[in-house]
Parts: sequence; structure tokens; C-alpha cells
Amino acid sequence: MTTSFEYCYQAIGEWAVAHGIQVREEALPPGKAGEFDGILVRMNRAYDAEERSYYLAHALGSIILWSLNKTDVAQLFIDLRDAKTEKAINPIRFEAALGRYRDFEIAASELAVSLLNQLGQCDKVPRYTNFMWADLGAMTEFHRTDTAPVWSTFLERWNSDVASGRRQVMPFGPKAIPPFQPLHIERQEILQRQPSDP
Repeated sequence: MTTSFEYCYQAIGEWAVAHGIQVREEALPPGKAGEFDGILVRMNRAYDAEERSYYLAHALGSIILWSLNKTDVAQLFIDLRDAKTEKAINPIRFEAALGRYRDFEIAASELAVSLLNQLGQCDKVPRYTNFMWADLGAMTEFHRTDTAPVWSTFLERWNSDVASGRRQVMPFGPKAIPPFQPLHIERQEILQRQPSDP
């Protein structure tokens, strides 16, 4: 936990509050990095400032997208849940729904990168980018297999692949943050499986 990331996390939180979104730190289960409902983000205080910064920035990107088109975003998640129930017999429908989910998560990261840049945290963007592509990779594996990978093991393997050149990490193209009004939405969990998790 560095002063640099503590400042980054604080700056992101202050931006959220200035835009009508409350941020709290609470004791949450080890595998839950946080959760949000559109107007409140609850972060796991046990996570270090770097991870909290990344997850909070991404959550805010998600909240912006929800606020701009709540009906379509809600339908995206309904479609993914429904498609998962019959992915063995209709894999094309499942992969299409998974693709739309991934597009949403990428768009949220594009907004998060814009936020980091806006807050003068440009030096955090490369590490954020690697971290959130890994997070999306883990979530994609979870949706495809119904088994969440252990995050620490997954991230270690991911970073090894990146360092060796076996995996390329593409930058998130910054997306301009549009005017938005936060809306209350169904609670969204920010999960990160740990070795001791069931």
C-alpha cells in the first residue's frame, strides 16, 4: 500500500462524491473486493490501495454506463444469465451474450482510464490496464466454465505470460466521460476469488 496509490484512491473517491456517488470502506468477505448499486460503492477495506483504486475506477465506469442506458445494460446481464443456462445446447447464443458482456466491461475500463487521466494519474494507467484485462480474463473463464479461477494464481500466470511475450495487453482507448446522473440499480458485486474461498 503506497502513498501514491492512497492518493489515487482518495482522488477517485472525491470525484465520485462530486458526481453524486458515495464511497465507503467496509469489512467485506475476502473474495468480495466491493459492490455498488449506482449511488453507493462499498469497497473492501482489507484490499490494498492499488486494488481498491482499480476496482473503484472500474465500478465508476460501470455506473456511468448504467446511468446512461439502464434498460439496455440490465438486459445485457439478463441475457448472459439466460444464455448460460443453455450454453451446452446453444453455444452461439452464449458466446454472443458473453461478447456483449465483455464489450460492456471494456467500455467501463475505457471510462476508468479517462478518469485516471483526468485526475492526473496517467502513470497508473498501464498497471490498471494489465490488472483489468486479467480481471476480465478471469471473469470470462468463470462464465465459460462455471468455475471461478483462484485470483492470485490466475494473476500470477497472466503476468508471467505478459512478461514472456506469450500474451499481449492492448491499451484501453480512453472514452470521454459524458454528463450523467447516477441511478439506483440492482446491486453489482465485485468478486475476486481467493485460495480459501469455497
